[in-house]
Amino acid sequence: MAEFPGALDSIIRETVQQEGGIDIDGDARASLAIRAGMLTDLFEVGEEGLPTFNPALSVERQVEVWLDAGAVADARRLLAHALPPRHAMWWALLALTEAHGRVPYPPKVVSAFIGVRDFLLNPSEEARRACHDLAEAADASSAGGAIGYAAFLSCGSMAPPDCPPVLPKAHLCGHLCGVSVYLASVQFDQIFYKNHIDQFVRLGLRIARGELRLPDEPARAAEVQVSAPVEVEREVMRAGQAVSRQAAR
Repeated sequence: MAEFPGALDSIIRETVQQEGGIDIDGDARASLAIRAGMLTDLFEVGEEGLPTFNPALSVERQVEVWLDAGAVADARRLLAHALPPRHAMWWALLALTEAHGRVPYPPKVVSAFIGVRDFLLNPSEEARRACHDLAEAADASSAGGAIGYAAFLSCGSMAPPDCPPVLPKAHLCGHLCGVSVYLASVQFDQIFYKNHIDQFVRLGLRIARGELRLPDEPARAAEVQVSAPVEVEREVMRAGQAVSRQAAR
């Protein structure tokens, strides 16, 4: 699997040296204009997507073509690898929020969602590393593990704070965000999950196009007791409710 030598690599290398806040933003509209063929070395195009794959198409157009052809898995993978980290994580978090509203996740998984939400609203090295611990507590194979590790690997070093920096491969955050969207779809409906992947990918396109604004208000301190499921759900849903309602219009 090839490493994508794009702008995200530069962001990761620059932010390793930073103290305090880190920059995980990027130009999502520009990411949609990249040729799809530049990113498909990062994943294997499936049998459903191969007949309609054109490496010269833009990411946006190829995603649309795959959605129209029912190749939703390839559309999800391509968009996940193309989006800047903050956009990809917000997209995944909204999908997981929707799934949690339908079939609630266990408290430790929900705690990982909340940790990622807090990292997105107030990016810091401390919040990023907290996402790692929350992912571990939730179980690496769970939705909380996937989105928690996505946040941890979005920038900065994988090594302990007192060790020389070890940089993650640039595509790992996007890959895990794509996995999170898949897990949200299955949680929502294990039989018709492909329909929900389609809906979530279209939501991701709207985020990338700027039609759905990313959160930019500082998060208030979240004092949530995981032992109180109603409060946990309220805190998770608060982050995504307004955008989800807008997306449904």
